[in-house]
Parts: sequence; structure tokens; C-alpha cells
Amino acid sequence: MRLKSNIPISKIDCYINFAVRAGKVIWGIDNLERSKIVPLIVLYDTTLGANSAKQLCEYTEKKRVKTLALPENYLNSVLKREKVKVLSITDVSLATAILSYCEEEEIS
Repeated sequence: MRLKSNIPISKIDCYINFAVRAGKVIWGIDNLERSKIVPLIVLYDTTLGANSAKQLCEYTEKKRVKTLALPENYLNSVLKREKVKVLSITDVSLATAILSYCEEEEIS
């Protein structure tokens, strides 16, 4: 998925921060695979490495989880942390709010 073109990306900043403060996130791809909780949406940085991207793709296809690619270093700047490449949201209302700003990518 991707963000709708007419929506400023800053609209989802507050939802990401709410999820982090509420503890409704899973940090990283390794924690995601180990978690017993299946997230509703996985946010990832476009600079995610090839092996991690493959690992994430396999997980999301297997669990049928939606993914959202974010611009380079977007998660790092929003969360004011370094080296954050994958963040999964487990809260239904926050994930739904983020998904409302997204559109399905067309496969051609």
C-alpha cells in the first residue's frame, strides 16, 4: 500500500506516536516474527535491506498483514530514534486510522 497522494504524510505522525506511547507496537522484524500477536499493519522504511525485505514479505503474506512503505528515514524522524526500519501497529483503532489514509497499489 501507499499513502494517498493528496494527504500530507504528517497526518499519520500522531497515530504512530499514540501507538508507541500506548505500547501497541512491535519493534523490528525479528520481534515481529517472535510475537504471538499478529499486527494489523506493518510500517517499513524504503531503505530496508534485501534480506529483511524478503523476510518481511514472507511474514506478511503468510499472516495476511497489510504493509505500508514510508519514505527514507521517516520512522527515525517521527520516533526520534535511530535505525528503526520496521514498526508494527497492533491497536485496531490506530491501525484503522492509518489505513484510512492509504490506498491499495495497483498491480499492472
